[in-house]
Amino acid sequence: TQNGGEFLTANLMIAAGSSPRIWQMLEGLGHRIVPPVPSLFTFHIKDARINGLAGVAVQNASVNIPGTKLATNGPLLITHWGMSGPAILRLSAWGARHFFEKGYQVEMRVNWLGNSAGLTVVEKLQTAKVELAKKTVKANCPFQQIPKRLWESIVLAVDISETNRWADLNKKTLQALGDELSNASFQVNGKSTFKEEFVTAGGVHLDEVDFKTFGSKVQPRLFLAGEVLDIDAVTGGFNFQAAWTGGYLAGKEMGRDV
Repeated sequence: TQNGGEFLTANLMIAAGSSPRIWQMLEGLGHRIVPPVPSLFTFHIKDARINGLAGVAVQNASVNIPGTKLATNGPLLITHWGMSGPAILRLSAWGARHFFEKGYQVEMRVNWLGNSAGLTVVEKLQTAKVELAKKTVKANCPFQQIPKRLWESIVLAVDISETNRWADLNKKTLQALGDELSNASFQVNGKSTFKEEFVTAGGVHLDEVDFKTFGSKVQPRLFLAGEVLDIDAVTGGFNFQAAWTGGYLAGKEMGRDV
């Protein structure tokens, strides 16, 4: 106990969250501890293409980290400091250890049109060149899902002027516009926590837990649940559910001794 005394019990349940002191104690009992790293965070990105666009949201963007299998899609929000939203939060959770190892300095690719392939995007731009020939590019976006302010920024990024009409665009410019829409490269240069929430990846190695009872495979009658384990999940209540499910199954098992 905190007073240095002993407390004897037939069963012990530990659901103390991300506690270094508890992890140290469990390590002393023979458990392997996966080093903790932050999870569920937003990205710091300094880029002229998103300056002044804080609050602009794209409902279904795809994001990925080149050279890895890290990829997801969903709503993406441009913020004062970079990017956030469910797509970014999921990517941060799934790649928590990768981002930590890279010092939160990575390249990220964004497809503002979700899963639309680059070739398909260019084909639609070629159609717009014909159908919107006499109209200015900046004021006439052929993609309904792209917010007006974001479209204007993308157009500017590929050196299309305010007065350029669709008919003025050559093949090279159409390709550049397609690339900026479907495969834009951004440099992530830091992270910040999501609102006041802070989730940690790391904890007791999952190979050492029986998930039918959430009992320890190392210490008999010791039960573990919640973020004391090496689990973390995306926003939406999944971490709560993991803790509740673990607590229920462990409690059910401990109740057999009552």
